[in-house]
Parts: sequence; structure tokens; C-alpha cells
Amino acid sequence: MHKYIILIFTLFTFSISIIAQTYSDGTINSQFRLAVSMYSTGDFDQALVILDKIINENDYNSKTTASEFFKAKIFIEQKNFESAKKVLTGFLEKYPNSSYEDEIRILRVKYNLEDANYYIAFCEAASIIDLSSSIEYKNKAKSIAQDVAFSYLNENQLQRLYDSFTNNEVKAFILLQIGKVLLKSNDVFGAKGALNDLIGRYPNSEEYSEAKQLLDSPLDYSTDSSTKVAIGVMLPLETNSTGEYTSETSAEILEGIKYAVHEFNKTREEKIGLLVRDTKSELPEIEKIISEFASIAAIKAVLGPIYSNEVRATLQESESYNIPVISPTATDDDLTHISENFFQANPSFSIRGSVMAQYLFFVENKRKISILNSIEGYSPSLAANFAAEFEKLGGTIVRKETYKEGSISFDEHIGRIVADSILIEGIYIPLSENSVAPMILAGFVKNNFNIPIYGNQDWLTAKGFETSLSLSNNLTFTTDYFFDYQGDDYYNFNSDFNSTTGRDINRNILYGYDAAKYLLTVIRNIEPTRSNIRSKIMSGLISIGYHNNISIGKNRINKFLNIVRYKNGVFELVDKFRLNE
Repeated sequence: MHKYIILIFTLFTFSISIIAQTYSDGTINSQFRLAVSMYSTGDFDQALVILDKIINENDYNSKTTASEFFKAKIFIEQKNFESAKKVLTGFLEKYPNSSYEDEIRILRVKYNLEDANYYIAFCEAASIIDLSSSIEYKNKAKSIAQDVAFSYLNENQLQRLYDSFTNNEVKAFILLQIGKVLLKSNDVFGAKGALNDLIGRYPNSEEYSEAKQLLDSPLDYSTDSSTKVAIGVMLPLETNSTGEYTSETSAEILEGIKYAVHEFNKTREEKIGLLVRDTKSELPEIEKIISEFASIAAIKAVLGPIYSNEVRATLQESESYNIPVISPTATDDDLTHISENFFQANPSFSIRGSVMAQYLFFVENKRKISILNSIEGYSPSLAANFAAEFEKLGGTIVRKETYKEGSISFDEHIGRIVADSILIEGIYIPLSENSVAPMILAGFVKNNFNIPIYGNQDWLTAKGFETSLSLSNNLTFTTDYFFDYQGDDYYNFNSDFNSTTGRDINRNILYGYDAAKYLLTVIRNIEPTRSNIRSKIMSGLISIGYHNNISIGKNRINKFLNIVRYKNGVFELVDKFRLNE
């Protein structure tokens, strides 16, 4: 009898459990419908209370994900974007395979739009194009993204997004938006370049036809329009099969050039265009590019290349074209002898030696100097030009000592220099390999010889200053780049640059930016013909730069260098010194 009672009780409990579960499901469905009804009538707070109960007071059920979805929609309606972000991010982490995934991503786009985070909103929409298998949601994302790009983003931001994706469908879509944004800003040459890139790289994309139509439309791409001015840019970008720039240095310099033009165009009705070409570090490509640039009358000058060997090849092709070519970084001394139309924004090695000589003679009032230099690399050139200029000014080179790279002892050289200690006021040591710096400093310490040391920018990355603080504090050198990363100028410029491009400034970006800024300063307030640009460059115009100032001398090379001093563990700018010709 007892067994029967237990069996009946067990069956009864099981039945009640089934009834309760069934009832609970029904309640959840009805409560969810009530919450949706409240959402529709704008009763958001009460709807949230019900949705929270469905999610938090029940096991996972048929309305859990739908309730999370409506919670996010309510938060967006209430402009509670932080809560919306939390719900939507958590949803994708907890339910990665949910049927609501695409809709959730669309909501992520919308809350960023509501919160005016347009760059992130576009990125979220691009992620839908990248990840969704639904044509409907891809098209919805494209529709939203193209409006965001056209209304709120610039070419630099879109280029940054283009570089961040690997999916060809996304890259083709973004490239089309770049073309449209450039057309909106009247940069027809830049737009033409973007659209041609799309056609060449993504011929099977949905965007191909629209790009082709834009190129074939009656937009004014004429090469003889006096109202349009463009700058040609030729860099070894090393573009790969997916359209990405594999040369980090070139890509960063290009980023700086683009930003300078972006800043310039913000204040002008007539925009300056950019036509960017990849030299691929190949001579046939260089020949083709310079010929193309020269044939487009609207292109008034060229920025690039950046390496001396490419510059040399470019100049041999461009001499007959009479188009100004400005390299942001090339340093070889013979380049300006090849073409009257070539200008170096970066000082050559001969200029660097001469600048230090003039600085010591005129500013520090030195008259007797010794020299210690390597017989390899650019050290001999720096030493020879320093000596020639210093002696021309009336100074005396007391002693010249040379060493081979790989030397492990400088005792003999330093010993002979120390022997002249009462005669000299300093020593010029232009390095071509900074690894020898600690041994040189140690040699002076060993001889208890504390004297001002002057050098070149290889000292900026040298080590061993801790060998002797008093000796190191006597170190002064020239460098073609210097930026105070703790100063207000850096903070303000970097903040503006980062808000536009999504990245921080660095040395290469500043090389590109300052060279482009210089050229744009030249173009300002003149009839920008090629000959007028050349004449204004030769006028000695000064452009104040971030990494260095630029003023082209009679030899068509920048005459400015930074004078930097090492003091108590910190490099500090002493002067931006201009060579007196």
C-alpha cells in the first residue's frame, strides 16, 4: 500500500510540473506580446520591466533572444546608448548563431548613428557586408553606409577603413564611396584614380558598373581646365593583389600628404586634387607615371619619389617635361644636378655638414675643432663638407682622425685628439653606424676628456649616454626630424590628425605632411602654372614644418636642419637653423 502511495505522489508531482511548464510558456508568450505592444505605444519603461523578467527570471526560452533584441531597440529610442551597446555586444557574444544576428548588427549601426559616431557606424555596416549571408541585409547595410560616407566621412577615413578589411566585396564597396566623396569635394583626379582602381582590382564586383558609369559620365576630366589644380604623387606603395599597400613607409608618407591636402581644401572653394600612383619600385612603371603626369595639364607639380635611386630614374625621364618634382626624403647630393626641375625637401649630406659648421662658427662662436669620422657610409661626406665650410668661414680644423666600421677600440684616435686638448673647442663626430657611439664615449671617459661633442642625427638613436653624464650633456647634433612628443603642438596636431584618420602621427607621416604643406604654400596666392611654381620655390619661401622647416636654396635643396641637444637624459630642440648661402 505504501508503494502505491509513493507512486501516485510521484505521478501527481510530475503532472503538476508539466502543467506548470506549459503554463509558463504560455505566460512568456503573452507577456512578450504585451511588452511589444507597450513598445509600440511608447511605454518603454513598463516594456523593459516585462522583458527583463522574461530574460532574467526564466531559463532560456523561445522569447529570450527576441526580448534582448527589443531591449536594445528601447534603449536606442531612449537614447541610452551605453545600455544599448552593452545589450548588443553581449547578444553577439552569447548568441553568435542567432537568427537575429543581422538585425542586431543593424541596430549597432543605428545606435552609433544616433550617437553621431559616424566612422564606427560605417565600420559596423561594412561588417554586415563582410559577414552576413543575407542579400537583404547586405543591401540594407550598403544603403545606410553609402549615405553615412557621403554625408559625414572624408577620403582619409574611408581609406583607413578600406585598409582594415580583407573581403573584396567590402573593399570594392568602400573604394566606390571614396570615389564619390572625392567627386563631392571636386577632387576629380583623385576620384578618377579611385574609380579606376576599383575597375582594375574588382572587375566582378557589384560596384564595377557604377564606377564605370561614373567614369563615363560627362564629369569634367579635361586636362586643360585652368580652374582645376592637381598634384601628382608617385611612391613605391607596393600594392598587393587585395589592393593593400605593403610598403609601410610609403603608405605613411602618403597619409601625411593626403592630410595636408585635406586641411588645405577645407578653407578653399577651388580644391586641390591628388593623383596617386604606385611606382612598384620598377623603372617601366616610373617612366609610365611621369609621362602620364606630364600629359595632364592640371597636374602642376609632383611629390615623390622618396628614395634616391627612384628619384634618379624619375629625373632622367622628366627633364624634358618641365614639371617640378619635390622629393620629401631623398638625400643624395647629385640629384639636383640631373634636373633643373628637381627639389629636395630633405637636406642632402653636403648641406648637413655645412649647417653644423655655420652653427658652430656663428652661434657657438667656435674657431678650433677636430674631426673623428668613419671612412665608410655617409660619414666621410659629412666630415668633408663640415671641414670645407668651417675653414671657409675662417675656422681651423686642428686634427682629422678616421676609423673603419667594426673598430672595437678608439684609444689611438682619441689619444691623439686628447693630446690637442688645450688647442680645440670641440670635436665633430658624424656617425654612419651608431653602434660605435658607446665605445667612442667610453674612450673619452677613459682619458678623462670632457669636451663639447657635435654630430649628426645618428646620435639621436645611439646608446651609451649613461657612460658619462657630463660628457653626454655636451652633445649637440643636427637632425632632419625632431618633434617634442610632450609639447602642446604635438598633442593638438595629433588629436586633429587622429580624429580624421584614426591613427597617430609619426616620422614618416610628418615627412609627407610637411612636404605637401610646403608645396601647397607655394601654390597659394599665385597663378599655379608649372613655371610660376618653380619660380616661387626658388624665391626662398619658408614653410614652418613640424618635423623641420623647409626653404629651398639656390642649389634647390632645403637649407633647414634641427639643432638638438642632449641634456639630463632628454633630447631638446635648440634651433631650426637655416644655412646661409
